[in-house]
Amino acid sequence: MVSVSRADAQQGGSSVAQTEPVESSVVITTLPNQSAAGQGYTHANQGYLHGDLEEANRGIRNTRNALIATSAVALVGVIVASTAASQCDVIYRFNRPDDLVCTQRGDALIAAGASIFGLAAIGVITSGIMLGVRKGKRRRLNREIRSQQGARLQWDIESGRVEF
Repeated sequence: MVSVSRADAQQGGSSVAQTEPVESSVVITTLPNQSAAGQGYTHANQGYLHGDLEEANRGIRNTRNALIATSAVALVGVIVASTAASQCDVIYRFNRPDDLVCTQRGDALIAAGASIFGLAAIGVITSGIMLGVRKGKRRRLNREIRSQQGARLQWDIESGRVEF
C-alpha cells in the first residue's frame, strides 16, 4: 500500500512512503453502493425479514422452555401437596360434611403445594399464550417472505442476469 505523508504533501515533495496496512476490527461484507438485492434478496426489506424470523425462532424457543419449566414446577406442587395426604385423616360423619384433620406438617405441605401449583398454573397459562402469539408471528413472517420471493425465475437489474 502506497501513501503520501502529510508533511510531504504540504511541502510539495513527491517522496512516497510505504506503510503497512492497518488491521481493522470491523469486517465489511458489502460495498457501499451494494444493496440488499445484490445479496440474493429480491426486495430490500427481505434481509430484515430474515433477521426478524431468526428473532422469532429464538423467542419461540425461550417461551417453549418457560412452558416446560412452569409445567415441571406445577408437577412439583402436586407432588408436595400429595405428600400431605399421609399427614391428614378424613373423619366421616353421618348427616354432616366430612372433616379433614391434618397435623401441622400436613397443613403446611398442603398450603405450600397448593401455592406452588397455583403460581405455576398461572405461568403455564401465560407462557402457553405467549407461545401461540410468537408462533403466529413466525407464520406471518414466513408467509411474507414467501410472497416477496415471487416467481423462481427473476431478472436481477443490478447484475444484469437471470437468477433462479
